[in-house]
This record gives sequence, structure tokens and C-alpha cells, in this order.
Amino acid sequence: MVDGTGRPPFRADVGVSGDRIVAVAPALSGPSATRVEAEGRVVAPGFIDLHSHSDLCFTLPFARQAELLQGRVRQGITTELLGNCGIGCVPLNERSRQDVARLCGFISPDDIAWHWGSLGSYLDLLDAQGVLLNVASLVAHGPARAATLGSRAGRPAAGEQDDLDRQVRCAVEEGAFGVSFGLIYPPGQFADTEELVAVARAAGAAGGFAAFHQRGSSRETLEPAVREIIEVGRRSGASVHHSHEETVGPRAWAGVEEVLQIEAQAVREGIDLTGDVIPYTAVCTTMLALYPPWSLDGGIEPFLERLRDPAQRERMKQEIASASPAWPPWEGDGRWTMNIARECGWDRIRLAHVDGARNKTHEHLSLAEIGRRTGRHPFDALSDLLLEEKGIATQLIFGISGDDRDDAHLLEFLREPRLAIVTDAWEIGKGFPHPGAYGAFPRWLGHYVRERRLLGLAEAVRRLTSLPAKRLGLKDRGIVREGFKADLVVFDQRTIADRATYRHPRLMPAGIDEVLINGRRIVAGGAYRPHPAGEVLRRGA
Repeated sequence: MVDGTGRPPFRADVGVSGDRIVAVAPALSGPSATRVEAEGRVVAPGFIDLHSHSDLCFTLPFARQAELLQGRVRQGITTELLGNCGIGCVPLNERSRQDVARLCGFISPDDIAWHWGSLGSYLDLLDAQGVLLNVASLVAHGPARAATLGSRAGRPAAGEQDDLDRQVRCAVEEGAFGVSFGLIYPPGQFADTEELVAVARAAGAAGGFAAFHQRGSSRETLEPAVREIIEVGRRSGASVHHSHEETVGPRAWAGVEEVLQIEAQAVREGIDLTGDVIPYTAVCTTMLALYPPWSLDGGIEPFLERLRDPAQRERMKQEIASASPAWPPWEGDGRWTMNIARECGWDRIRLAHVDGARNKTHEHLSLAEIGRRTGRHPFDALSDLLLEEKGIATQLIFGISGDDRDDAHLLEFLREPRLAIVTDAWEIGKGFPHPGAYGAFPRWLGHYVRERRLLGLAEAVRRLTSLPAKRLGLKDRGIVREGFKADLVVFDQRTIADRATYRHPRLMPAGIDEVLINGRRIVAGGAYRPHPAGEVLRRGA
């Protein structure tokens, strides 16, 4: 038994009745409908993913949901947090519905109706259709801002700020666990620190926390971006959470130690600051993140019009080639938050998915390779592709806190006991998803814990279970304890491993025999048996 608290492993049986754990003790006996023999294996709490992007997958009919979430459940995830990175599908109104749907196109399966409005109505929809695993949600700042200001840059007027704060506060009151910010994506990248403080204060006043995809992770913006998160926590009084801590590009890798020192000092000062990290040196996101912020002012359609204009397109190309981020990025004429292509290089950025048949042959190629194939500069090859794809394309970016030859800096994040381990990955049935959608947690327990002995098993499991449960304020999940929900994982520590790779991202993990969600065996004897066993979790309920 590795019970999630961090205490050393111990031998015990677990008794489950209905959706609850009713006993944890040696040599339990008595009548039971099912007995699962786990001799020689580990029983642990179900894993909690604080950084999921499954929001839009959950709106699908159940049969499709079971297919797209299989990789998540089979790696032991029983609860996940939606609405991260300021990207989400709520709240919506008639002003914002189309823009938000277009901005989320890179992460959305086809044929979503987008017919809900508030976060409460979205959670009600999930309740009515049933969910495969437990889901909690943040309210994303991006759609809340779009519903108030549209997709434009600039500060909200006083009345607009009040309306934005009200939307966030209402969402938390309806069950959101807090608010998330995506400060490298439109429209969240247009918000200054004053706006963040006001919105975080509104979420905190209703009992939620504020999660941040930081504004910059390159050498120029890494330190001020981390300090901004802390400043928001200090001034708003809200608890703050640093999502997928990272340094982008080789020039920034050595900044990991400084980030951890800054955050440790903030915790000593009394800031309620937590964070998480993915166990990979590559991430997946929209291709729009490569372009300068001014080019995205107004949303997808204005961006595409600018790409069609030779003068504006040339300006983008020159800025990507030479522009350095400056702080604060919302001042001046189109300052960058982070110039990813310059930091990582065209050869470290791969096309992960597009919808159009003609461009499918470019999937999994680097932008440098696509440029060579088409006889174009990588920027022009990418821009032509985005015009054909109406702005919807996904990228894999390599060189995040290290690479496949040198992950020493990533290891500093992975060792940090304050940080939960997360996937930051999704599966929409297209292209090449990030392998974390199928293997992040087995990679953590197999590659980093068993093979590289980064830390002990009990502490490694705590980082997947009680640590994220505490951040969410879940009182009955994340620990194997009498009276807690029966979310359980049974795995073999000798064989647990990720099989998914960047070339073959949909390979299921090894070594996980059983996954119980609220007492239901969704993985049984290694076989996947999907059933809507999950619960829609609401803050405070």
C-alpha cells in the first residue's frame, strides 16, 4: 500500500463498498462480490491531473468520450482539472461564442455545438450525459474576457472590468475551483497585471485560486513573469498556482534554479503558491503562439487578414527573426511575451496536427523540414499553411527545460516537492498528440522513479495524489483511507512504463492492472471497461 500521504509503503487489504473505501487493514475477510488479488503490486490512490485539457472532449457522446479518454484512464488518472491555460469553453455569450470556438479549434474535436453559456450550465451538461472519470473545472480568463471585451487588446474600462470580475466570481460560485490565465495566448496575453489582480481577487473572494500559464519563459521574461504570479497572489490575497513550470529554449534552461529560489522565498513570506510540471522536454500547443501579439489583436479573422497583407506579414517575419521580449510586454508597440521560434529554432518545432488533407503529409515534420519540402522559408511555409487551415494547427515544441540529450534542468523541477506532476496533454483523435496523453504518469513512476531513482516511490505517488487533492480542497480523494472515495490504481512497480512516443503517441502504458473510479472497475485485469463512473465535482459541494 502506497497511500498517497508520503508515508512508507505498508501491507494491507482495502475493502470497498459502493463508491467508498470502508476498510484498510491487514487480512480483511468477509463476504465480497469481487476479490482482486494484488500480491506483489502497489495499491495507490487514483491519480489526479491538475493540468488537463479534456474540456471539449467531454462534450462528445459517451462512446467517443470513452475512445478519446482511454489513454488517460489507463495511465491511472481518475480525476482531472479542466479549464487550464486561460483556454476553455465557458463562459460564452452571443458576442463571444464564435470567436472562442475558433480560438479553441486547435484543441477541439469536430461537430461541437457550443450551445451552453455559463460554467454552471456546462457542468450540468456533463452531469446529464455522464463522465468517464471525475472532472473539476477552472473558469478560463480567455473566454470570460472575450465575453466582455471581445478579442481586442487593451485595458478594460471600469465597467468592463466590473463585468469581467462578476463573470469569474459567478463561475466560482457555480462550482469552478478558480480561474486560469493563459498569458501567451489571445486574448489573455493582452491583460496587464492590474487586470490579473482584479480577476484573481474576484475568484479568491468566492473561494477559488488563480492558475497561471506564465507570460514568458525565455531568458528575458522568465524572472519577471514568475514574479508577476507572486505579485498577483500578494496583492489579490488569492491562492496562486504556477502551471507547467518551464524554461523555453537553451538560453533559458539554466533559469530553473532561479525560478525555484524565487518561489521558495515567496512561500516563506506566506504566499499560498503551488505549481506543477510535466515529465517531458517537449510541449504541445497552438501554432498561433509563434506569432507576435499585435498580429492576434481582434481574433483569428483579423490575424488571417494580416497574414494576407504582404507588409504586415513581412513585419511578422522580421520580428520572429530578431525581436526580443521586453517587460512589461503590454506597453509599447507590439512587445512580445516570448519569441518561441527564435528561442527553440524552426528545427525544434513540429507540426502535430492539421485538418486539411493536403497538409496531412506535413504532420510530424519540423517547420524547417516543411520549409525545405516546399522550397519556402519556414515562416512562409507555416503562414501559407495557416491560411489554408484557417488558423487551426497544433505544434510540438522541443527544448523545454532541456532536451533528449540533457534533461538535467528538468530534473530540478521534477525533484521539487511543491510541484505536482501533470500531463498538459489531450487527445482529439487527430494527428500526433503529445505522448503525455497516454504515458505521463507511467513515465514518472517508471522512467524517473524506478529507473533513474529520482526520489522514493511514496513521495512520487504523493505528487500524483494527495498534493493535487490538497490544492483543489478535495476532502475525500487523494488518499487510501477509510471513508474516502474508492478511486484506486493497482500497478506493478517493476514493470510500469510509458510506451507512447512522439512518433507513436497512442501506445498504451505497461504495468497498470486495475483502475477503480468511485468503486467501479474501469480497468480490470488490464482490460479497459469504459463506463460513466465519474462525478462532476463542484467547488464547495
